[in-house]
Amino acid sequence: SRAYETNVYAWTGKVTLSTHLGLMADGLRKVLDIEAEWTVQRNGQVDCTLHASRDHHFPALPRFGLRMMLPQSMDMVEYYGYGPNESYPDKHRASWLAVFDTTVDELFEDYLKPQENGSHWGCRYLTIGDADRGLFVAGEDFSFNASRYTEEELTRKAHNFELEKCPDTVLCIDYKQAGIGSNSCGPELLPQYQLAEESFTMHVTLMPLSFEESDE
Repeated sequence: SRAYETNVYAWTGKVTLSTHLGLMADGLRKVLDIEAEWTVQRNGQVDCTLHASRDHHFPALPRFGLRMMLPQSMDMVEYYGYGPNESYPDKHRASWLAVFDTTVDELFEDYLKPQENGSHWGCRYLTIGDADRGLFVAGEDFSFNASRYTEEELTRKAHNFELEKCPDTVLCIDYKQAGIGSNSCGPELLPQYQLAEESFTMHVTLMPLSFEESDE
């Protein structure tokens, strides 16, 4: 990512950070032009809005969203979305919309060859934490996955027994993921399962939670 301009605005009870940035690969021109706005409320709530414009000369995106590294102890998960099985835009017939309680370890799908796994599609909210603290995430039909492994680790290793756990809990909140079909064998992914919009907006709200008991 490359930031071109950042401004900070202070209001009564909140601060807004506004950044114009670009996403690109080394040696390539800009793939995405992004206007990002983070508004931090006095109570700790963070409202994030990302408006992205894609260079149409590039192919459709595999995914777009945020990745956060949380304390490893934050491993309890509750979500309202499609579960309990992993679900994607083109792979959710075995899932249903409900509230599910699970753990980060239970979200992992142990494929012989490490790859993207454990995502949950069509989510409205998510809570992830431990006995003392947590993070509440709200949005409109987002996807998420929480894992012991980074995407880089899943890419590097050829077999599941080679995987090394990250010292953090890896949380991804995605505006959208493309379907799992890749055209590596079989037909090209159908248009309705691609992330091919030339412009789109992601909005998500983050809220810190405290589960500590009162002294009273």
